[in-house]
Amino acid sequence: MVVDEKDILGRAFGPYQFFKQRERELAQEAKKNGNSLPRHQVWRREYYNYPYLILETDEHIIERFSDLISNIVDISTDCKIVPTPGMENGARFMRFFTEIIEETNWRGALMPDVIRKSTYPIGAYFRDGIPLGCRMFGDRRHIPGKWIVKYSKAVYVKDMLKFGRFRISPASEYSKGSYIKAIKDLETARPYKLKALSDLLKGGDIVEARGMTMKIQNGFIPMEFMVDDYFLFSSCKEIDRRMPTDFEADAALIVKNRSEFVKRLKRAMLEQFPTWQFLEGEVYYYDPYNDIPGGQNQEFWKHFSYSYQKEHRCVLRPRRQHFGELAPFFVELGPLGDIAEAIYAE
Repeated sequence: MVVDEKDILGRAFGPYQFFKQRERELAQEAKKNGNSLPRHQVWRREYYNYPYLILETDEHIIERFSDLISNIVDISTDCKIVPTPGMENGARFMRFFTEIIEETNWRGALMPDVIRKSTYPIGAYFRDGIPLGCRMFGDRRHIPGKWIVKYSKAVYVKDMLKFGRFRISPASEYSKGSYIKAIKDLETARPYKLKALSDLLKGGDIVEARGMTMKIQNGFIPMEFMVDDYFLFSSCKEIDRRMPTDFEADAALIVKNRSEFVKRLKRAMLEQFPTWQFLEGEVYYYDPYNDIPGGQNQEFWKHFSYSYQKEHRCVLRPRRQHFGELAPFFVELGPLGDIAEAIYAE
């Protein structure tokens, strides 16, 4: 069945007119207050002006709501569910959450079962009482910028500490059927949705650019940016009490000298692939609706639904296009007792 974008726009006419009315009301309110509004009202006014999600499917709206819920809460050092710092990165997650509340409100989408499913992953950490991460780390606090943490099974963490032994996997391996969402991730694909609501409002349902004709779908032009396969070593830039459960880990290696560890890892990886390029850094968590592919290092971009992982990564990629299939390999850095500590679950 072919869906007519203009027909969809017709069905959303009522909510669109409501948004425009609310925008006018907020403009008047701002005028009375010296052109000033509380930040959440500024976000609402901006969204009412261009409600880019208004034609998106309920399924995608609910999924976005769930992703945001998962990333605006955390587990504190005293083992309580707490909000994440909401004003980081321009408070973009709080702005996105404000927008999604507007969308779910007019759709009547937040039914009890939806809320239950969205909050279930957070509650699941407490299913067996005290979360595993709380039992592992207690009230231990992280040292930002200096420490990174690798979560794994105790048997592997012992080898990491004693021999500096690590398995380096191709990024493509992370999409091979893991039943854990935290692990199953398309590390070589970056989906984006370019906003095209304004084109629909002008009467068009296609966009032509760079010699291509692209069909608008639900108010967007879907794109997928593919990244050539690469080797990936992932860790967490913070001690996190959710990660042991997510990764089915009963131990963690806390690296307390990040720069020295990266130097040793780089040397070991380049010994096996001397013509390849080594990169390291923290992941940028992008929003497919509000970001576009930027820069040459897409290996460090990841969908915002995983932002709670606070990932740091080391990447090894070919300097030229690589057509062969990559296979995991091991490195041994030597004993790490001088720069790392192993933590085990009780």
